Amino acid sequence: MNRWVIFLLGPFALSAPVELRAQTLMAVGESAVLDFAGTLPGPSYSAPEADDIYLVVSVSERRLTVRRGREILHRFPVGVGTGAYLRRQDASGAWQFDTPEGVFTIGRKKENPVWYAPDWHYIEKGLSVPPAYSPQRYFAGALGDYALYLGDDIAIHGTRDAKSVGRASTHGCLRLSNEAIATVFSLVGVGTKVIITS
Repeated sequence: MNRWVIFLLGPFALSAPVELRAQTLMAVGESAVLDFAGTLPGPSYSAPEADDIYLVVSVSERRLTVRRGREILHRFPVGVGTGAYLRRQDASGAWQFDTPEGVFTIGRKKENPVWYAPDWHYIEKGLSVPPAYSPQRYFAGALGDYALYLGDDIAIHGTRDAKSVGRASTHGCLRLSNEAIATVFSLVGVGTKVIITS
């Protein structure tokens, strides 16, 4: 058996044979690589079953689709990363505000989330950066009523700014209208797959 299998991400990629399940999956653009030898870093991948709900995000189309197998349950416009570049104050690097592509898993769900503002928020506004756990870093309501966390730095969430939905308007997160995130939040659980493509 070959060590690598490359296939295009999309509705047909989700019908991976049972022997491919629980292998490491690494996304490369719109392709994915399955590592049969188990030598690539990354979480193990298990494709959604035919009756599982999962999310597909097209960054270029700025659209989030809720699917069950091949059936489309909902489509919503989504705000994505601006692609902007911001240098760190100490010149030790920079931030690139792109929405990452790949296969993610919802790690936690939060109602009435509070946003913790990273250093870039202050640098971007020309403000001094407060200490790590300062109360100045916490903003209630900035993420809308619901958030689905895909990692420490990325979430699917609501917004106070409805005009930003469907545009390149974020620092990498996926921004839905408050009505849309309420619908998605009610349909998915921890462990739901999220496939983000260009």
